[in-house]
Order: sequence, then structure tokens, then C-alpha cells
Amino acid sequence: MELFKIRERLGVAMQRIVWLIQIVVVAGLVLGGFYYSVRRQPDPVKRAVLLRRAGFGLMALSTFFFGAFVIGDTFTDPGGWKAAGLVAAWVVPLAGLAALSWLRPGWAVYALAVLSAAVIGVSIWSAISAEAWRSFEDRHGPILAVLIFVLVAAIAVLGLKRTSVAGVLLLAVGVIPVIVSSLGSSLGFASLSVVSAPPVIAGVLYLVSAHMAERPPPPAHTGTASVEQPKAA
Repeated sequence: MELFKIRERLGVAMQRIVWLIQIVVVAGLVLGGFYYSVRRQPDPVKRAVLLRRAGFGLMALSTFFFGAFVIGDTFTDPGGWKAAGLVAAWVVPLAGLAALSWLRPGWAVYALAVLSAAVIGVSIWSAISAEAWRSFEDRHGPILAVLIFVLVAAIAVLGLKRTSVAGVLLLAVGVIPVIVSSLGSSLGFASLSVVSAPPVIAGVLYLVSAHMAERPPPPAHTGTASVEQPKAA
């Protein structure tokens, strides 16, 4: 019996390692593609803008697909007005945080930093009390994944105004909960891995964009050759 438990734990651990390797490979391919597409741009400022837009576009695309999946699944079960209430429970905060990030980015930095710390704290608690958290999510759905989804979507909007801070927050929210959840259930780890992959990629793009924006532009070329002065006799 004990040998069977050991084998089961090894199998779960190997499955998580395979998932992590797949995420790293996909992230590397995406980042490499973005880098190849912007490397021909000589101006670092324009290159920074392209990287920032690429990170935001990736987050917007993942937000659309994940949001559509959650909405469709919610209206399938439980459906009706209860589903509408559940969808509004995360759509309204998402819209509010996104508007705050766009209109008041200075306030949004502090608000999203506090919320990021809270989500990381919840992920730590879910790993410590894995059984209790698993039973809670069995009754109410993937709460932690939805919380991370709402938070990273708002941070992505903040990246258009505060690129470097948003990059750090995206990496923190995208990496730490996944690492912590690996100590808990494999189901929670799988759902968080799917949600956290785009924020990690976008966070790297935001940080690289912020670093490139600080570089001086290349010297302008006038295209005229210098005229050699005649030597004195």
C-alpha cells in the first residue's frame, strides 16, 4: 500500500514537471518569435513600443479566450440568473480595475500590488490546507484561477502606463502561485498553469520593453560624406 502511494506521488510529480517543461518551451518559442520580429527595428524606443504592444496583445487575446470559456461554462452549469450573477462577480471588478489602471495608474499601482500580495497569500493558504481548499473549489469552482485571471488582466492594462511595475507584478502573480500550488492538488496546478503562462510571457516582454525604452536612440545618419579639406602648402 505504501509503495503504491509512493508510485502515485512520483507520477503526479513527473506530470507536473512535464507541464512545467511544456510551459517553458512554449514561453521560449513565443518570446523568441517576438524578439525576432522586433530585432530589425534599429530605434530602441520604437522597439520598446512594439514589445509593450505585443505583451498587451497577448494578454488581451488570452483574456478574451479564457473569459469566453468561463462565461460559457458558467451559463452551462448552473445557468440562468445564478450564472449571470457569478459572471458579474468577476466582470465588474475586472472592468473597475482596468479603468483604474488606465485613468489613475498611480493609484492602480498600489491597489494592484496589494491585491497581488493577497492572491499570493491565498495561493499559499490553498497549498497549506490543500484538502479544505480542494473541497471549497469543488463546491464553488476554480476561484483562485479566476482571481488570477482578473488580476493579471488589469495589470496588463497598467502595463500601457507603468510598464516596468506591471512586468514585475505579472511575473510575481504568474510564477509564485504556480510554484506554491505544485505542493497541493494536481488539478489546481493544471488550471493555474494555463492561466499563468500568458502573464509570465507578457511580464518578460514588459520588462524588456521598459529596459529598451531607457536606451538612447541611435545617431542619425545624414547620408552625406565628409569633404576632405585641402592640405596647407
